[in-house]
Amino acid sequence: MTATPVAAWLWALYLFLIIFIVATIILALILFRIKRREMRIKEKISEQLRKKEAEEEYLAQALNNVIQMVIGIMDCISLSPENANLLHSKIRSYFLTTLRDRNNIFYEMDYLADKCQYGLISRLKEEYPSLTKDDVTLCSLISMGFPTHAIATIFRLTNEMSIYNKRERLRTRLEMAEGTNLKDFLEEKAEMLRTQKALLYANIFSNLCKKDYI
Repeated sequence: MTATPVAAWLWALYLFLIIFIVATIILALILFRIKRREMRIKEKISEQLRKKEAEEEYLAQALNNVIQMVIGIMDCISLSPENANLLHSKIRSYFLTTLRDRNNIFYEMDYLADKCQYGLISRLKEEYPSLTKDDVTLCSLISMGFPTHAIATIFRLTNEMSIYNKRERLRTRLEMAEGTNLKDFLEEKAEMLRTQKALLYANIFSNLCKKDYI
């Protein structure tokens, strides 16, 4: 009579121990997955920060190249104002070479415009894959505020009709509605991207604060 209650008690104890062990294992696995996920998030954040730092360094270098070119031209003007040949040579080497030439002051314009205009150039390339290299550069120059006559000089176009035709081809590839101003179109795109990025960064910052990452 006494053996049966004891056996039942032992079986209950064994069952409790088994449940406890299984629950402990499950809890440990859940905690492990949570920690692993947190580590992945932290690694992703670190990778993004390193990438951003590298991009900022590249941007700083590109801007420095532009500044050095401008300084070189200003030195040429200041030191040899009467030497028209020297000035022409300096300006030609920086401004009037092909836009594909790394020595051209506008070589990095697409990159600079993309960074200054919240990823506008990247978005245009993505949405309108038919854009040519010249189309992209034209968008960059317009979005950065270059007037038509300056753009014509940069592209080495000799008459107004040439730049007009180039702009019209761009309008067609951008699938713009008739009557829409090209500069306004690009400004609206850039403003939309700015708003989207501001909301994205705000959400990321809020989530990181909630998870005590920062």
